[in-house]
Amino acid sequence: MSSLIAGEVYSGFQVIRKEYIREIESSVYTLEHQQSGARLLYVQNQDDNKVFSVTFRTPPADSTGVFHILEHSVLCGSDKFPVKEPFVELLKGSMKTFLNAFTFGDKTMYPVASQNDQDFANLMEVYLDSVFQPNIYSQPEIFEQEGWHYELPHSGDELIYKGVVYNEMKGSYSSPVTVLIDRIKKSLYPGTLYRHSSGGDPQHIPALTYEQFLEAHRNYYHPSNSYLSLWRFEYRSTAAVYP
Repeated sequence: MSSLIAGEVYSGFQVIRKEYIREIESSVYTLEHQQSGARLLYVQNQDDNKVFSVTFRTPPADSTGVFHILEHSVLCGSDKFPVKEPFVELLKGSMKTFLNAFTFGDKTMYPVASQNDQDFANLMEVYLDSVFQPNIYSQPEIFEQEGWHYELPHSGDELIYKGVVYNEMKGSYSSPVTVLIDRIKKSLYPGTLYRHSSGGDPQHIPALTYEQFLEAHRNYYHPSNSYLSLWRFEYRSTAAVYP
């Protein structure tokens, strides 16, 4: 297994730090992409399972759930993969050992894993294109589908709200435990981002506009705001080392 050299540049990433962690029998490298500022944590070991994740710092300014909606929406087609639901296609056809996405209180994570090299490379390509070149700018209906929209069930009925995330969080907030945790966070962390519902409060989700949705992606889904992680992704090429 080849090792990276501190200070050297590999495919545009400079090795900032190297250390060996005995507890996981791994060489761990911290790298930074010189052009974009993207950071990379590379864990090199003998594990057969290969894991990749792209994570963004996404501090919510309100409880509209904009980053939860973005998490769903970027996986609804991209520049290289303009299918309606590439995530669903991967679930059906990939040899993945893990495939998902998560919205936390202060970050959004897109992890994938596979034991097959080609499958792993395919998963990484789809996820990277999804987060950096999603179809949300050319297809506003993605926001309406995943976030919220008005719906008229029958003629004469009142307009109601619908949407994947809206319905998901409406179900979540039907649980007394969720409501209790929400109130506790607001009491414990006043004046901080953690007082907000990162998943989205159904009472606030419809306040989110399409323009605010796009602005959140422009501001936060950028390589300089990302942290990439690779587990057991062996670097084989020596031709891509630059002085």
